[in-house]
Amino acid sequence: MIQSNTVKLLSGQMMPVFGLGTYESKNKDIMTTLIRTALDDGYRLIDTSKIYQNEKMIGEALQEIFSEGKYKRSDIFIVTKILPFKQQNTEEAVKGCLQDLQVEYVDLLLLHWTFAPPGENFQINHKPVHVQWQELEAVYNKGLVKSLGVSNFNTQSLIDLLSYANVKPVVNQIELHVFNQQKRLVEFCQKLQMQVMAYSPMAKYDSIINNETIKKVAEKHKVPIAQVLLQFLLSRGIIVIPKTEKPSRLKENFQSLQLKLDQSDIEQLQKLDSKTRVVDVQHYEYFFKGIPYFD
Repeated sequence: MIQSNTVKLLSGQMMPVFGLGTYESKNKDIMTTLIRTALDDGYRLIDTSKIYQNEKMIGEALQEIFSEGKYKRSDIFIVTKILPFKQQNTEEAVKGCLQDLQVEYVDLLLLHWTFAPPGENFQINHKPVHVQWQELEAVYNKGLVKSLGVSNFNTQSLIDLLSYANVKPVVNQIELHVFNQQKRLVEFCQKLQMQVMAYSPMAKYDSIINNETIKKVAEKHKVPIAQVLLQFLLSRGIIVIPKTEKPSRLKENFQSLQLKLDQSDIEQLQKLDSKTRVVDVQHYEYFFKGIPYFD
């Protein structure tokens, strides 16, 4: 693992601060090209999830890339996630992820949400987190995962989890961007030495491309808007996993690590916080049945 641009997790692992998000990426050829190009550009982190339905594709892409001899498994930090389904055998679920990814372990396994989507007629379909976490700890103790973390956990959920967890979560992956900065939750996690990982770090394209504040900061530094948005989070000590289907954008995004925003830039961007979400499960009627999770 390359040591630059990394943070140390509570588990002792070194985790890259910049990665490739793969949500909605479902074309094998595009995926292979993206991962190969990302690695060449300096990326060492890949984020996926069981519910993204692309772990198998990522595994095939990685095997093709590894066979070329330039990269090996230990060069890449792999993150995946599972949901706490009531009838799910956790060890079998994790082994299924490993089989699809064609690896012997994942570097970080996240509990994707505090609940699983309800079944027919809104039947409750999830394990309580304290039960699920105990099962995740068993998987961790068997060496199938190197670290455990959570995703979409608020302060109350974290406090509850920390009251009984023997293996502490090392990461909380949440939606973070200039329009949804979640300052207090980020600070709470950081006080606990829990790394914060941002999904949707560039918000929605149509909401940023015409924003005058963001445009002015980008013009001032003569950089693309994406670099401003990503560096704004990186400067707060947040891990970012932007996604793109365009290999040409990978290097451009990664170069945000070199950008230095001054205090006036940061203060202007902080004023854009409107607590506006890109991802809200109540809008995913087909899967989450309209649960008002963030209300």
